[in-house]
Amino acid sequence: MLQLPPNQVTAVILGIMQDGGLPHAGCPCARCTSAFADPSRAEYVVCLGLVDNRGKETATSAALSASVYLFDATPDIKYQLNLLAEVLGEHPARPEAASGSPSRLRPPDGIFLTHAHLGHIGGLPQLGPEAMAVSQLPIYASRELGQLLLENALWRPLVNNLRIVPLVAGQSVDLAADVSVTAVPVPHRDEWGAGTFAFLIQGPNRRLLYLPDIDDWGQWPEAEAVLSNVDVALVDASFYSRDELGGRAPVAHPLIPDTLARFAHLPTQLVLTHLNHTNPVLDEGSVARTAVSQSGVHIAFTGQQFPL
Repeated sequence: MLQLPPNQVTAVILGIMQDGGLPHAGCPCARCTSAFADPSRAEYVVCLGLVDNRGKETATSAALSASVYLFDATPDIKYQLNLLAEVLGEHPARPEAASGSPSRLRPPDGIFLTHAHLGHIGGLPQLGPEAMAVSQLPIYASRELGQLLLENALWRPLVNNLRIVPLVAGQSVDLAADVSVTAVPVPHRDEWGAGTFAFLIQGPNRRLLYLPDIDDWGQWPEAEAVLSNVDVALVDASFYSRDELGGRAPVAHPLIPDTLARFAHLPTQLVLTHLNHTNPVLDEGSVARTAVSQSGVHIAFTGQQFPL
């Protein structure tokens, strides 16, 4: 469970890994073997939380009630919600089970989806009737991704209890008078024509960009201008080198050295996330991690907080 500072808007990292997480299914590499043997070495799939705990009184209590949003619904969502248990608080309609067990957590106030791949929507079923049983939880997604969810019979028991809110690129969603989220389209492999968004989060004092997936910086001419115009940028750092692929065809993600060469000079706080389980920057003291550190760029870690 994370402790967040009171009376401010905070973005908090809830996961740093590529869609398969760490350990990775079926992988016998040293990192995954270690994480299978010792769960404390595991890492969650990439996810960001946004918490506005400047507070307001609830109808039944003078206790402060935080607004909590997730960016991406990962396969690790139940653990990530538990990290936010203190700010989520009790479920208003399910305060206590009949057995006297502790109160259930309330759901977040909404979830923003970047795109349709496993690591970014794989946690949605945990919200359905078999698990958290949410009711009319807002899910912000591209119109095309929303339609994919609504039209797929497999998802119907879940989406009947969600409220799909279509996002328009460049249009802001106001979460408070001084907090907004804007969808920014970026190039990323798109098997369903549903697009991929990064999210620009404007807080009362600072701006943060959440961009966990992109094919190649060269395909996005606006990249430097967008990254230069935020205080913090969390960016795709899946691979350090092609050597990690073991001879397989290149995967559409920028390599970390290319990201450093393009953006390390910016005044923006650049933070690397969406790390593949093969990535050597995961290892303390590695040559790759040292190179990142010496460039002035940061490697994300779960629990890392950014006041906005």
